Amino acid sequence: MINDSFDTSKPLFTPKESYGSMGIKPIEKICDKCIVTYSVQVKEDILNKYSNRKVSFTATANGIIDVYYLEELDVLFYMSPVCAPAAVAVLEEISYITGAKNFIFFGSCGILDEKIKNKVIIPTKAYRDEGTSYHYAKANDFIDIKNNNVIESVCINNNIEYKKGYTWTTDAIYRETKNAIEKRKNDGCICVEMETSALEALCNYNGLNLYVFFITGDILVDAWDRADLAKKEEHIKQLSSFDLAILIANTIK
Repeated sequence: MINDSFDTSKPLFTPKESYGSMGIKPIEKICDKCIVTYSVQVKEDILNKYSNRKVSFTATANGIIDVYYLEELDVLFYMSPVCAPAAVAVLEEISYITGAKNFIFFGSCGILDEKIKNKVIIPTKAYRDEGTSYHYAKANDFIDIKNNNVIESVCINNNIEYKKGYTWTTDAIYRETKNAIEKRKNDGCICVEMETSALEALCNYNGLNLYVFFITGDILVDAWDRADLAKKEEHIKQLSSFDLAILIANTIK
């Protein structure tokens, strides 16, 4: 049963054994902060804009995920795969390989309230409608997003309009039904995405720090509205989000 599936026994292998079996060792620690995007466009734009060097990588059957050091910004940077299991596995591996402890994630979300369109969304709790988090934390409907106040302070200090609230993390984008949306809204959720509850559970389990915020993409109210999703407007907001991520990184000691 999912409500009693959390297992505290030792795993058979971790990234240490997995990468060690291939002769891959952790790199010498460069810095403790890592910014993460889900967008290949953002990745390409940032690598073109800032001087960088490739410092390591992780790999899946789908291909290589390179980790870069953005020298003038003094942060690590990579593009995460989408969805909770893949994002969590890659984060755990990259933390092991680089030694980084602070991870700043940003990406688009669907909003459940049209009035918050174009605001930065700062999640305070995440509804755990995915399976990965239950392997890293005891069962509960919600998980607290512990560093939300850090992001709020950065937004306030830089006059960035934002909205705080609960997020709904789901595995199934095509099963965001009317009934489910109403239930999540009644629970206090203002947006929906695919990774946050699992990322927070992993970070808590492994002693890492997650800093996560969203831009608004599509709208899920009475009917689905693509809004800015996969359009130029979304890309512009994604690049602005990277600038906010840098501001957050600069506050981390």
